[in-house]
Amino acid sequence: MAAIQVDTPPPPDTDDLTLKEWPRFSWDACPGLLGDFVRLATRNSEADPAAVCVTALVRFGAEVYSYGGRSGLGPHFYIGETIHPPRLFAVICGNSSKARKGTSRHPVTKLFGREHCQPADLKGWGVALSARESGGPLSTGEGLAHHVRDETDEERERHQRQNPNEPIREKGDKRLIILDEEFASGLACTKREGNTLSMGIRCFWDSGDYAPLTKNNPVTVRGAHISILTHITMQELAVCLGEVQAVNGFGNRFLWVCARRAKLVPLPARMPDVELAPLQRELWRLVGLAQRRGTMTMTPPAVALWESLYTELSQEHSGLAGSIINRAEAQTLRLALIYALLDGAEQIAENHLKAALAMWNYAQESALYIFGDRVADPLEEKVLEALKAGPLTATELSAALNRHVPRERLQPLLQQLEGQQRISIQKQKNAGRPRLIIALRVISEQSEKGEFSEKREARS
Repeated sequence: MAAIQVDTPPPPDTDDLTLKEWPRFSWDACPGLLGDFVRLATRNSEADPAAVCVTALVRFGAEVYSYGGRSGLGPHFYIGETIHPPRLFAVICGNSSKARKGTSRHPVTKLFGREHCQPADLKGWGVALSARESGGPLSTGEGLAHHVRDETDEERERHQRQNPNEPIREKGDKRLIILDEEFASGLACTKREGNTLSMGIRCFWDSGDYAPLTKNNPVTVRGAHISILTHITMQELAVCLGEVQAVNGFGNRFLWVCARRAKLVPLPARMPDVELAPLQRELWRLVGLAQRRGTMTMTPPAVALWESLYTELSQEHSGLAGSIINRAEAQTLRLALIYALLDGAEQIAENHLKAALAMWNYAQESALYIFGDRVADPLEEKVLEALKAGPLTATELSAALNRHVPRERLQPLLQQLEGQQRISIQKQKNAGRPRLIIALRVISEQSEKGEFSEKREARS
């Protein structure tokens, strides 16, 4: 019997396959004390320097805000009338479960201990209690608010009776550092109808005020200072891709930081006390100094550098990654504020901005690595793809979308894209009603008047 031959399809063409390059971390993001610590923490461990660095920055920012009976708002920077405190949220995205979530957190926890600080020194530096800690997980906005609510005198007395060995915290101390290791759980919560986690994250990053319009027992908070550090792996992100779309609403409040095992260390060594002790003492001295700061400003050279960076930081990016990194200006300024406080400075200087930019660049590259090929809105991708052939009328665009998109869905998307300066919409007069002409808009440069020049792609 003759053998039956089966045609084998040719192998897929992979010559043009492009792989993403892992983000490159610059040690420019680790000046001074921070750099000394990150090098110590990673010298004999598998911890990723970028993850250790951002963990320390988030933790320092959580500690230094003013509280209780202290005068003023503590260290902050004004953009117009908007206050930016030293408050950061960060997601460490591990390359795999081998990324070892705890390896970046544990050294920072050790640094922010006080075993090498004498009580007299802490008193002299003006340092009281550390910020509250919570291990998460993130679940609801009300859950966040509950931890920083204004306690009544009765609640404070009851808490003291139940925890007699715990130091009495000053009234009004609303500092909280959340060290969560399961961001996937928080993303899943946002899918539930009526969940308020997304709103809570936005409120506590923006202003620290939370006042939901609920009828039954609303938890109202003013002036809270919550810092969040959470973890997720690339595999978990892939599994909960549906929830990732929810990140579109609040993801730009976070710094996204890629992390992987830096090297193989079978038996990681502890940080030597003789090296850790002076770093810990200097850290708490700087915390006490920072807590007495008020409104921070930039030095003239820093202002000039900021103005030169502003156009680049304001650049629009498409897709889900674009929605994640579109707070580059605010994130960079908050980072610069923290770097200045870590330096014991009274103003934000050039070197602080440069360090902040190095950290932001890594966070931006991480976000593009994680989300670069995902779209925030599939319809947005279809509209932009249709316009690549050239300008279209509204009728032609509808036809290109197979006339399946209702006007109520298409109109707000077009207005959003126009507001982002990614398309232009012009009215063309004719005998009847004016026609709308929609075209891609490519931002090439910013003119002296602050307006963007554009180049429309001609019809092919």
